[in-house]
Amino acid sequence: MNDVNLNFPDLKGKCVSITIMDDSVNHDLFDPHFETQANRIFIVGTIPEGATESNWVAGCQCSIAWNRVTDYVVFESLEAYKKALAISETYDEKSSE
Repeated sequence: MNDVNLNFPDLKGKCVSITIMDDSVNHDLFDPHFETQANRIFIVGTIPEGATESNWVAGCQCSIAWNRVTDYVVFESLEAYKKALAISETYDEKSSE
């Protein structure tokens, strides 16, 4: 196991929408990086504005255990994330009519 080379993606300046095991909502992080905390790997970033309906955690740092991640979507920038978020919100509004 010591011969395993861990290669983490470079996500600097990007926004990532993460799905974790046993959770029905995505967790969005801006400018994430990887850290080891208590012998576990975490992806750590800032929660972008618009990630929650009330924005109560916007701007806060968030850490997600990497072994809980099932999949993730990478947006090339915060602007690209906001554009996709607006498209999603428009779709949700139309589907609820």
